[in-house]
Amino acid sequence: MGCPNWTNGTTANKKEENLDPCPGNGILMVSHVCCGTWSRHLSPEIGQFTTAQDVWKRCFVDACSVVHMARFCIPDSQTWNMIPLSVLFDSTTDESDTRDENKILLRYACCGSLCKYIMVASGRASVFFSRARVNTQIKAWDHAVGMICVQEAGGQISDWSGEPLDLAADLTGRRILYPSGGVLVTNGALHDKLVELISANYK
Repeated sequence: MGCPNWTNGTTANKKEENLDPCPGNGILMVSHVCCGTWSRHLSPEIGQFTTAQDVWKRCFVDACSVVHMARFCIPDSQTWNMIPLSVLFDSTTDESDTRDENKILLRYACCGSLCKYIMVASGRASVFFSRARVNTQIKAWDHAVGMICVQEAGGQISDWSGEPLDLAADLTGRRILYPSGGVLVTNGALHDKLVELISANYK
């Protein structure tokens, strides 16, 4: 998967530039079962790769295992109060804010859902939440490639009940996903705990 608009400013914490798998303009991320997830950046001329010093870099999810210390991202069209954890945690988008056990950090990621998968697969975010809504279809192509990239980077994906996303659930067109509650993408270490918290607070 690729994002031509990905830059160092996609997440604006200068202290974490060393975590950026692809500094520069644009990112291309590839993955294959049992081969890991790898990324490189694009050159300023979109569609062209940069030169010799640019190499493919192995991507890994972060190692955070404490919920309130995790870095979260959500769809641009959704707000934190739509997520079940909002009854337990306030949110902030300011990385300089002091966080405690009652506040989590929301990170900005440009563009659509696939960029949130890039965030988790590259370790720039710990969790991506997306709530399923009655009048909105969740398309398989918005998630399939991101799923394998996150899984091969060490992460985990499920619906809010903890069940794997079923890409074949749409028997007619194989295009629509029907996740219970929504989509949960994590670094793996947080997954079971978050499913438990969702179960206790989602109606």
